[in-house]
Amino acid sequence: MNKIRMAFALGGMVLLAACTNSPYRHTRVVDVRPNMEKTAKPPYQAPVVGVLVDSPSRAALENAVVAALRARGVNARAAMPIYGNKGIQGKSRAYLARRLQQHGFDSAIGIHLVHKKIENVKVGSGPSAPAPVGAGLSMRAEPLGPDFSINETTYVARINFWDIKQQAIVWSATSVTHNPKGLKAGADQFANVVARQLTKAGLFAR
Repeated sequence: MNKIRMAFALGGMVLLAACTNSPYRHTRVVDVRPNMEKTAKPPYQAPVVGVLVDSPSRAALENAVVAALRARGVNARAAMPIYGNKGIQGKSRAYLARRLQQHGFDSAIGIHLVHKKIENVKVGSGPSAPAPVGAGLSMRAEPLGPDFSINETTYVARINFWDIKQQAIVWSATSVTHNPKGLKAGADQFANVVARQLTKAGLFAR
């Protein structure tokens, strides 16, 4: 009985390690474009963060990005408490720049959800790792159990950094997030990736 319990425990450890190292539920940034429309003029000290999609995740994402930036010493604020649910569709850049400057912002981070895909991913259990010799068990790998599947959701978002005075995008990138529980569940990790990329780009330092 002890051998069986140990085999299950070892198998569980292997499965846990596989889940921990899985690329799912993670955000990565690709297609980074510095100085996209005009040359950036850092340091930017007062950005506003706006998630430009009508979604229950909007407030959570904005607040998470703001918190991640503030943890890095950037005086960021969320757009939703200031501007509410009103969208920017049909508004000119000049109009938006005036509105943002009235609130003391010198830059804006616009996050656009451009793609969402849900697919069924089959996960093979495979064999467990062989047990160590000292455990007194067979060195033969045993299957952990039947294969199973999960619904994996992929979100692709465009992150634009606006220089309000120049009325232009001065940095842009695409983020790819895998999370079956939605963007809200992965908000903190998403926010830290975005904040790290913006900081790395030197937008908040001379």
